[in-house]
Order: sequence, then structure tokens, then C-alpha cells
Amino acid sequence: MISIKLNTIIKKMMSKIDLNKYDFNLIILICICIIFGSFMVFSSSNIMAELRWASPYKLFLKQMLWITVGFILMFITSFLISYNFYKKYTKWIYLFSLISVIAVLFLGSSRLGAKRWLGIGYFSVQPSELAKIATILTTANFISRKKNLIKESKSLLALVFTILIIVFPIALEPDLGTPILIGGVCFAMLFCAGIKIKVVFTGFITTLIFVTEEIIRKPYRLIRFKDYIASFININMSSYQVKQSLNALGSGGFFGKGLGKSEMKLMYLPEAHTDFIFPIIGEELGFLGTSTVLAFFMYLFFRGIKMSKYMPDIFSQYLCLGITFLIVFQAIINISVATGVFPAKGLPLPFISFGGTSLIITMAAAGILINLSQYERKTNNTK
Repeated sequence: MISIKLNTIIKKMMSKIDLNKYDFNLIILICICIIFGSFMVFSSSNIMAELRWASPYKLFLKQMLWITVGFILMFITSFLISYNFYKKYTKWIYLFSLISVIAVLFLGSSRLGAKRWLGIGYFSVQPSELAKIATILTTANFISRKKNLIKESKSLLALVFTILIIVFPIALEPDLGTPILIGGVCFAMLFCAGIKIKVVFTGFITTLIFVTEEIIRKPYRLIRFKDYIASFININMSSYQVKQSLNALGSGGFFGKGLGKSEMKLMYLPEAHTDFIFPIIGEELGFLGTSTVLAFFMYLFFRGIKMSKYMPDIFSQYLCLGITFLIVFQAIINISVATGVFPAKGLPLPFISFGGTSLIITMAAAGILINLSQYERKTNNTK
């Protein structure tokens, strides 16, 4: 009886959705990337899962559960929620995110020396992932209200303070990568809005001082940074993970060894299914596989920028830019760490890496982009 009612509700919902309004290519490519990611998670984790849990499908089944939840949220944000909802409830989303990241410091569970998760029943969530979206919404809302004053440095103080309040607890978890990512995305949005170069320079110097202090404060970060600097002199002096990562990428050649045939995933490369999944792609699918992944994120970047020009108002324009920057910047950081360009920092590859909250929030954010694509098509159809 319940399944019949559910089917009826779904049919009614689908009958009201006009898929022709949205960018079908964007939908298909995002879905392909997610499905591709699930295959790579299984390929990179099956040996480890077999050794630790006596089941090669342990992490793959978890990933499929998160993908299912992600697709439900992506469907909702793509077709059922207007961007005006986020504009109306920006303050409440921000407040909920702020309370969540503060709660982690007192009630969170620790893994690998970091306290980043809140337990909810049998599941755990990472509030810092929602904080990424909250800061984008806050910045887009600020720009939409203060667009004419954006070039005045004093007008930015309230926004900077608002962002610092939410990234400070995240930095204390400790998590340095997420605050850097959030800061980079917000600065990029403000730069597009027209802030002065001197403000960007001041922000860069301030960020550099903050990052330097955080590196010195934690011995393991200082060791990572020293290894990173030493790698420019001699690649053999780089960290173990980076050396193994580069070995994986280099051994794949043009076509790769074949799906599932990675040798580095045999416990040689730590976190092969999460932060370092890109080298496994390179080893198994070669330059062809890695360049396809890069092409997807390049497409998403230019697609998001182009779409932003057709948005109906300033808030939606910068919401579109912010989500685009968030996904692409995170991909750049992940790939740069895997190739030794950046120091080691734990950020997953969007849509592809194993992950719960990160994957779900990224898919929901992608749904917002899909929803916003209707305005470009509407504009083009009226010409």
C-alpha cells in the first residue's frame, strides 16, 4: 500500500517537471562522473576492504548508499527547490552550520587525530561540508545587497567577520584545507564582484600569515611542509604518499594497466579510495583516464561561468559562480596534492572519491547548478 502511494506521488512530481527546461548535457555528465567514481572506489578499495572486513564490497556498498541519498537530494535541489529558497533562508542555513561546526568541538568523534564528525544514530556527518555551502550563500547574499559598495574596503568587514566565525571552529578540529578552500571560493566570488586589487592582496597576505601560523603550530604539518619544500630539490625527498602517488601516475602510461589492475592499491598508497584516488585512475586508466577527469572539471568550470551570465538576479549569479568555484577549486587542490604541486592536504576529489557527507553535499550543490541552468535556456529561447 505504501509503495503504491509512493509511486503515485513520484508520478505526480515527475509529470510537473519539464526536463527540457534544464541543461541535459550537464545532468548526464555529472551522473556519468558519479557512476564512474563508484567503479573507481570499488577498484581502489576492494583489496583493503577484503583484508580489514573480509568483504571486498564493504566500502563500495557504503558508497552506493551515499550515492542513493545524494541522488535524492540532487533531484530535490535540481527540480523541486527554487534558488529563492536559499536566498530567503540564507541566515538560517548559516546559523545551523555555525552551531553544527561548534558542536563538533564538544560532541564530535575523532578519527586519525581529527575531530570532524557528529554522530547521528548509526551515521556520522561532517558539518564543515555544509559550512562550505553556507558561506557561499552568505557571500552571494552579501554581494546582492551591497553590490554598489563592494569596492569600499570597510563594507567587507562584516562579511569577513561572518566567514571567520564559521571557519575558526573548523580550523580547530583541526582542518586547514577546508578553511583555505572556503576562503579561496569567497575571495573569487568577491573578485568577480569587483573588489579592489589591494583588498585581494591584503586578504592573501592575511591568509598566508594564518596558514603559516597553523603549519608551525602543528608538528605534523611542519613535517609535511618541509617534505614539500624538499621535493623541489629532490623528488625522492617528498613524502611517502606523494612518491607512491607519482609512481602510480607514471606507471599507467597512456592507456593504463586496466580497470582493477592497480598495484599501488595493494596497501602501498594510503587513502587510495579517498584523497589519492586520482593516482589510481592514472595507474589503471592511464593518461586517457586522468585527462578525461580533468576535461570534466574544465567543462564544469566554463559551463558554470557561462551560465552565471544569464541568471535572473545578482544573488543567483553569484550562487552559480560560488558552487562552480567550490567544486572546481576542490578538484584542483585534490589533484595538485596527488601530483606533488601542493603540500599534502586531505580533500576528496568531488563526485569520485569515497565519502559520505562530502559526496552528498557535492551532489546537492550540483543539483543547484542544474536548477540554475534553466535560466540560461529560458534566455536563449526568448532570443
